[in-house]
Amino acid sequence: MARNRDPFTQALSSLRDRIQSGALSGGRPVIVQDEAQRLRLSTTPVREALAHLSGEGLVERAASGGYVTLRLDATTARERYAMRGEYIRMALELNRAALGPLRPPAPAFDPAAPGPAVGRLFSMIVCSAGNQVLWSGFERISGQLARLGRLEPFLFDDVEAEALALQEAYVSAAAETFIEATRRFHARRISAAAALAALAFAERDEKTEAQPGRRGTNGFLA
Repeated sequence: MARNRDPFTQALSSLRDRIQSGALSGGRPVIVQDEAQRLRLSTTPVREALAHLSGEGLVERAASGGYVTLRLDATTARERYAMRGEYIRMALELNRAALGPLRPPAPAFDPAAPGPAVGRLFSMIVCSAGNQVLWSGFERISGQLARLGRLEPFLFDDVEAEALALQEAYVSAAAETFIEATRRFHARRISAAAALAALAFAERDEKTEAQPGRRGTNGFLA
């Protein structure tokens, strides 16, 4: 059987997507039996996938056993955005030292999906630096920020223009100009980390209240 269809890979891909999309709310336990039933798998590949995702920082071991999904509070979100910006800055410096004025070609820009377009640009920059430690750190942090990135358009009304400006700065501007644009991009999100974390928390509560049989504040079934 092809590797991308084996039970572990199926569970890993599904769980990662559900955590990063917010389908599995932040700070909530992951019920292994429920996920196995949803995927029509045994519990073994689901447990193996959760152990792997723990290494990615997307789930954490619960004190009572099992796993809970990552919840980024404002302080942690600020730290993650700052770290991602630093990884990109280091990759840019490595590329400049190796290539001089030349730059790896930018990926195609999709105005219909500005967030993923920025993600592809940043990923290309870090990957092209050829430093595995740098890439692993960047990939881990980017995965943890994926859910907040999905919520950014609810807070910022210019994400398409911002993404296009970044793309154009990378393609056409001096290296220092793009480095500064990247710094501003992350500084904006560091400043908004509390609001983004609050949006994620509110989204979690909305999904909790929508679950069938969930008890309301008066103790009766909602």
